[in-house]
Amino acid sequence: MKKDINIATEFCKAPAGRYRKNGDYTGEVFREDVLLPALLNDEYSEVCIILDGLDGVGSSFWDEVFGEMLRNHQVSYDIMQKKMKLVCSDDVYLIPTIESIIKDAIRG
Repeated sequence: MKKDINIATEFCKAPAGRYRKNGDYTGEVFREDVLLPALLNDEYSEVCIILDGLDGVGSSFWDEVFGEMLRNHQVSYDIMQKKMKLVCSDDVYLIPTIESIIKDAIRG
């Protein structure tokens, strides 16, 4: 079964910041409350993260979501590669930015 997560409509159109203590729509909140449960749920063979419709999300948010997930060993790169799909049609730079963050986290 496939799980779609549209960040702009299901989480926040303008998420910002790293840590839960900084607000309700930070990278830590998205990672721990939304993305990780989906990736670790064996019922989902694919988790599609829809990035369209967001308003200028900073790199610290993305690093907290994807980089920390790998650095903290919350999920393996293998699981990310097999299950996670990034979709974005309105910003050609966003997916490469996230992929770069992921690669940096793997390298340590």
